Amino acid sequence: MNTHPLLLALCLSTTASAADFAAWTHRQTVRITQPGLTRLELEPALLDASRTTGGAPFHDLRVINPAGVETPYIIALPRTMRPASVGAVGFKATLNPTTTVLEFQPPDALTIQELVLKTNGENFIKAATLEGSSDGSTWQTLSSGEVLCRQNGTERLRLPIAPAAWKRFRVTIDDARTRPIAFTGAQIVRELPELRTVAHSATIRARTEEKGATRLTLDLGTSNVLLGTVRVHTPELVFQRVSTLLNTTHTLFRIQHEGFTAEDLEIHAHQLAAKREVELVIHNGDSPPLRLDRVEVTRHLVPLVFQADTAGDWQLYIGNAQAPEPRYDIAALSDKLRDASANSATANAVEANTEFRKTATAPEVGESGALIDVSAWSYQRAIQFSETGVIELELDPTVLARCENDLNDVRIVREGRQVPFLAIKPGLERERAVSFVEVTDPKAPSWSKWDITMPFPNFPGSTLLLDSPTPLFRRTLSVTEQIQNEQGHFERILGTANWQRTPGQTPTTFHLPLYTAPRAETIRLATDNGDNAPLQITSVRVVYPVVRLLFRVPDTKPVHLCYGNRRATRTRYDLQLVRREFETATKVAATLGDEEKLPGYEADPLTSGKGSSWLWAALALVVGALLWIVAKMLPKQAAE
Repeated sequence: MNTHPLLLALCLSTTASAADFAAWTHRQTVRITQPGLTRLELEPALLDASRTTGGAPFHDLRVINPAGVETPYIIALPRTMRPASVGAVGFKATLNPTTTVLEFQPPDALTIQELVLKTNGENFIKAATLEGSSDGSTWQTLSSGEVLCRQNGTERLRLPIAPAAWKRFRVTIDDARTRPIAFTGAQIVRELPELRTVAHSATIRARTEEKGATRLTLDLGTSNVLLGTVRVHTPELVFQRVSTLLNTTHTLFRIQHEGFTAEDLEIHAHQLAAKREVELVIHNGDSPPLRLDRVEVTRHLVPLVFQADTAGDWQLYIGNAQAPEPRYDIAALSDKLRDASANSATANAVEANTEFRKTATAPEVGESGALIDVSAWSYQRAIQFSETGVIELELDPTVLARCENDLNDVRIVREGRQVPFLAIKPGLERERAVSFVEVTDPKAPSWSKWDITMPFPNFPGSTLLLDSPTPLFRRTLSVTEQIQNEQGHFERILGTANWQRTPGQTPTTFHLPLYTAPRAETIRLATDNGDNAPLQITSVRVVYPVVRLLFRVPDTKPVHLCYGNRRATRTRYDLQLVRREFETATKVAATLGDEEKLPGYEADPLTSGKGSSWLWAALALVVGALLWIVAKMLPKQAAE
């Protein structure tokens, strides 16, 4: 094989020791039988293990030769921005009594897969026959009964053909039943080898019907799929729907015309699906939902190209979110390498990297933080974990209820010193069923009211989930609580929302957001029924946010979580500088032990229920003074 001089850059390698790959989660052995330029299609199972969150896709991949040397490579991803179509030349339109004949040719010798006609005409539907010629005189019918149309937002001006090289095309359009349409040109869509796709197994995991839309959850089997197309299969004969998939919006349709069928059921995504599941939304408007049998998915191949300097067993490492994007010189040669002749290789199954250690993904942050005296805190709980690394602790609702809303008073303590941590709110939520009872108010007979019992006071609820079997209603609901503090007794509004349902609408759970988390253990849900039958509520659940703490310790010695100190100030840890590294590291899950009371519990009247001795002494003095003043103001009894 003749190697271009520039390809010598492929031989430049960087040394990498085995310890360097303790931060990679997976590997794959590749058998090279012949040195030289090598091309390997990366398997979905390997790409599924990639953990890159920015930059070029799959840049955490490393190619290691049998001697343990890192080898430069390129991943020949499809060039989706490359121009795929060119304008036809020699375009000529001939108007006959019952037909319009279009003739044109490609500008160069191309492998052609599709023709697209150009017209300014509106609201038409035509039958067409497509012919091709290799010499300009002998014609071969490529397709007949093709339907061209543009009406009501639907357009089909494409004429697909089997990829081939043709020198001239002729399109005959039937005008026997409708007036002719002026066509002004044509585009030649060439076949790009890197845009070829292969079938990919996918299933419809879930289907949800909403008002005006159908949501399909498609399970792709693996994450990091370079999605090509998604084709829906439906028995519906005539329809038109707008669909949304990832960042692609496309109109799906099928129409019938004089015994011919025109349809476009394929969504061209051509983008990376980073998650295993993607959502396909079909907008139905006021039409009934489509009957859908299945979906057919394709994906792009992901070729790896590198220079194998020796035969033997090579290793591919992948799965390191913190791996920097490599800057190989051969990236400038990607256009030459993607189409170059190359040897093939045989890959074994993807397997877990036996050298992987979670601690290798954790950034070095030094020793523990500042000294701390926890006597002012009210509670502590042991943090339990079995190995070192980046520890991830999810705070349960009890902790969230007892600490300040902004987590100012939360500390992680180890041997009298603070352990710096990061508070993470990943946008996840949990829910918990709660008990409720309907309350009758004789003073408001048109109202329905329910007392909802929270799991405990100060529960960090953010939303109420309500279910009702009532088929027709429109109500404004309010949520309130009764608060008593040093300023007196008052009612606090937690949230309001409008809820309505019409016959035929599928009953769904209603989300009632709360402006603020309740303080009381019992809150009240109320609505005015007007002159209608009372609204029925069959279940109530409360949603609370997920809050997690990330920290690192060098060993598994005891660590405690302390909380419950209203006078604590906000933490200021330098750990914010490595936030991304902590969030992307492979984490060790931790749990909380039983709650213990600290000295601050007795000192805080809000937790202990007791005031300090000075407070009671002051109250006694005030009461004594008031009694003395009242006694002085009373009239003296006359002497007997």
